[in-house]
Amino acid sequence: MLSRRSFLSVAGLAGASLVIDRRPLQIRHVSWSAMTMCGTAHAHAGGATTHPAPRAGVTAARVLTGAKLAKWPDLVQLFDGIRAIPAIADGIRCSCGCAEIPGYYSLLSCYEGDAMATICPICQGTGRLAVRLHAEGQTLAQIRVAVDAQFG
Repeated sequence: MLSRRSFLSVAGLAGASLVIDRRPLQIRHVSWSAMTMCGTAHAHAGGATTHPAPRAGVTAARVLTGAKLAKWPDLVQLFDGIRAIPAIADGIRCSCGCAEIPGYYSLLSCYEGDAMATICPICQGTGRLAVRLHAEGQTLAQIRVAVDAQFG
């Protein structure tokens, strides 16, 4: 198991104020390139994060289900949470660098297909924050502000 402080040191973010989760960070089957990508907080437009507009009619149909998360049973609840808020997740830019990967549009993309969120603590932390704040009744605009403050 890799501690959060060790991960941030390896990722070059030792001085960054990232709070991903209170649980110990567990990384399994992570390639160096994925770890490097996940450790790269990404600023846009002069330091401000540019969030995507949620796509009309977006659904969570491509978000991985519990059956496809057999290797990551601890992530089933998080993926279920994202599946419940596709329009919110689609309106948030992920800060780990995966937004630069062709085919990625938003945080929702991190939970679809190859699901970068299965290995990336930043995708996971952003998702957890979005799910929690939405459950507390916050709007997309308020959630974006919180995401930017914590991960941006």
